Amino acid sequence: MFGYVTIGKNQLTEAEYEIFNSYYCGLCRAIGKRASQTARLGLSFDITFLAMVLSSVCIDSSETGEGRCIPHPKKKRKYIKNDLAVDYAAEIGVLLDYLKLADDLRDEHSIKAFFGMLLLWRGYAKVKRRRKEQYAVIKSELDRLSRLESEGCGIIDEAADAFAKITEALFVPSFVEGDNLRRALAWFGYNLGRWIYIIDAYNDFDDDIKSGSYNPLIAAGNSSRSECAAGIELSLTITLGNIASAFELIDFKKNKNIIGKIVYISLKEKQKSILTKNNNVKERVN
Repeated sequence: MFGYVTIGKNQLTEAEYEIFNSYYCGLCRAIGKRASQTARLGLSFDITFLAMVLSSVCIDSSETGEGRCIPHPKKKRKYIKNDLAVDYAAEIGVLLDYLKLADDLRDEHSIKAFFGMLLLWRGYAKVKRRRKEQYAVIKSELDRLSRLESEGCGIIDEAADAFAKITEALFVPSFVEGDNLRRALAWFGYNLGRWIYIIDAYNDFDDDIKSGSYNPLIAAGNSSRSECAAGIELSLTITLGNIASAFELIDFKKNKNIIGKIVYISLKEKQKSILTKNNNVKERVN
């Protein structure tokens, strides 16, 4: 379900891209230290975005290191270290990866998911003890999603709400202070999760038709993407607008330009790319 929050190198200045990449590298290192080396395989831009947003609303206490790693042994790369938000996001990423694999194993009896869980087990067990509150929310809402799937729920807003409740909770950890800030981050996180779930359902439509996997758009009676494309485009566009509105209410201490480009450019381009897939929705000129 992840992989929709991306950033193109051409969308950022060279300095901005280096900053974003430093969060990515810092997160990778943090996952290795706080969970396990194998858990680093689950690193994604989505979790990097979570780390950057939360780091950018807190008083700056992070440092920048520089070093080589196994994937990049030739050149030293900058990375964020000693950052509370990065450490938090590293652990959250492991929880999400493991519980999603567990959900796939339960619902689809996936052998791939089973072996993935084995690889992540050591790190997951460590993180679960430290992040009991977040674990409870993720587990509860994934269980709700599973129930909706087993019931064949055809109301995409209901299914999307379960996933959005997860991201809502993850964007308001205890170390973020201030009621107004927490409310803005919660709304930001909720709509981002809703957008991710809906666009994923639309993107996976054809594969789910072939495999017989649950998809709320198929459960609603749609037999092709074209039948639901217009409604999905409207829903996604409204949700993107809500993300942007929440963004404007958040007091960023740093990195606002980078995060803004992801919100206003990257997400919009990702949406356009998926909506115009197979020419189901005509590309619009803005």
